[in-house]
Amino acid sequence: MGKLRKLINNPSLFFYDMAKKRGHIGNDAMSPPGVKMQSQAKPAAKTPAKPTTKPAPKPVETASTKPALETIDTSAINFFMPAYLMIHTGEGEASGNLHLNSWIPYFAAAGCPFVILIRNIALYKSIRAKYPLFPVVFAKNPIDVEAVVNRLPALKACFYPSNTGNNIHLLRFNHFEHIFIGHGDSDKSASAHKFFRVYDAIWVAGQAHIDRFKNAGFEPRHLNFVKVGRPNLREILIRSEKPWHDRGFVPNILYLPTWEGTFEEQNYSSTLLSGELIRCIKQRFDVDMSIKFHPMTGNRKKNLLNIHEELGNALDQQGIDAVIEQKSTPINHLLRTANVFVCDISAAVSECLSANGPIFVFIPQDREIKLSSSDMSYEYYSYTFHTIEELMAKMNQVLNGDDYLAEQRMEAIDYMIGKEQTLHSEFIRQLKSFEISETT
Repeated sequence: MGKLRKLINNPSLFFYDMAKKRGHIGNDAMSPPGVKMQSQAKPAAKTPAKPTTKPAPKPVETASTKPALETIDTSAINFFMPAYLMIHTGEGEASGNLHLNSWIPYFAAAGCPFVILIRNIALYKSIRAKYPLFPVVFAKNPIDVEAVVNRLPALKACFYPSNTGNNIHLLRFNHFEHIFIGHGDSDKSASAHKFFRVYDAIWVAGQAHIDRFKNAGFEPRHLNFVKVGRPNLREILIRSEKPWHDRGFVPNILYLPTWEGTFEEQNYSSTLLSGELIRCIKQRFDVDMSIKFHPMTGNRKKNLLNIHEELGNALDQQGIDAVIEQKSTPINHLLRTANVFVCDISAAVSECLSANGPIFVFIPQDREIKLSSSDMSYEYYSYTFHTIEELMAKMNQVLNGDDYLAEQRMEAIDYMIGKEQTLHSEFIRQLKSFEISETT
């Protein structure tokens, strides 16, 4: 009866005693809950011994312990909406912005549903901010690209503004077309080489780009060329039908140096001469002048990364009034007011052609460079120069009324840009054909 009474009145003490008798707890165990034990003398506090070993080092962060980085973002696209076309860029933020801004408005104008696939997170965020209503996707890795493509069953064609290595992650798909559209038209060596064989079609502005392939030293007959003009230059062509000196404003010179290139053999840049070139022009001629550096300036030669600030300070100290435009400003925006141009070997030359004004092109002599030449040399339609002294002499002749290459320049406009295709919006017509072929 005593055990039963203990179980009913004090179950904690009952189970404590039972566990103690069966050896589950020792004699020095703490008292059970609700039971006050007799006080016992406390043992003297011991001074903790000093550690004999150093604390263990913090674990080193490795690839396996680092937090996973975001590799895909499809929050801006509804995959249940049709998308017939895709623009893909594997470029970084600076050049990627330049390329996409040249094409996105015309894909939108065509009205054919499209999606933009970007491989760089900084560029993705930039384009999302600028075009919040367009379907933009970020996919970093090949597996992410595949996941996106698998959710676009209506896709008919993918368009590439540049030849980046990660294009291959899309080129492996056979069920849609792969079309190179580029981001300009120039005689740089990157304009015509054997990598272009991977595309189903190469959309070019005019005949000049086709001839570069013909002159590149390999058989181009199997390549499929389509002339589409330069849609972003249509407005400039219309504005520039009058001769440059009859448009109601004084000479306004636009200087467009290119960047230093990935390799020295692709370095066509006059950037290192820019300070002296600008000073000489401004001191010699009564003209307005603007300068826009290429967005990639300083990528290879790091001493050019701060050229905006350094050149601006130098011009201020000399009292030279010239405008340094932002690198990100589209050239076609600047062509609306400029009418005389100083360029390097680059796509800027063909853009300036659309404004139908004298073009002075720098040809380096202090380095060995490679070109992919068309059948119309720079010397035929532009005033080439190797030194600043030569530039001053030719510019003096032209600005004083002897624009002796005016007629050849008109020929070059059609040859380089594809004037008829540009004026008749051939690029947009070609885009619309994908939607028509889907619905017929």
